[in-house]
Amino acid sequence: MDGYVVEAVITGMVPIGVVPEGLRMDIEVEGRVTEGPLTGGRLSGTDFFTLRPDGIGVIDVRQVIRLDSGTTVSLECHGYAHPPYRLPPLEEIRPDMEWPDADVPLHGAVFLRTGDPSLAELNRTVYGMTGTANMARGQVHTRAESLARVPVA
Repeated sequence: MDGYVVEAVITGMVPIGVVPEGLRMDIEVEGRVTEGPLTGGRLSGTDFFTLRPDGIGVIDVRQVIRLDSGTTVSLECHGYAHPPYRLPPLEEIRPDMEWPDADVPLHGAVFLRTGDPSLAELNRTVYGMTGTANMARGQVHTRAESLARVPVA
């Protein structure tokens, strides 16, 4: 499998608070895989998100993709979010705050795991992910491609 596209919505946000690394919040997401061999799969899970004092978001996602066949695929993503706008001090950010209506660029590394032998190649590669999240609209759009085929000069 060379890649996939996910369209998702933010379904909830649980504030953890300001911790030594920054502002922690758990962001719950649900969606569908819209392109690639996992098309139609239902996705759900949580981003154990940290907003650092410098304004950069640290993505730490754990999700499950459920296919109509009954197959499940675990998804783990680590990466960064780069808000194109200035945020208030971490202590002032609340889940119910009015977020700017802007697409926040995302990028990271995705690891997929499954016990389905027909999808065994998922267990043998890392995926490069890019995308956007819009907190005001509650929308997330990501695309991931296998890095196994990236040529090295």
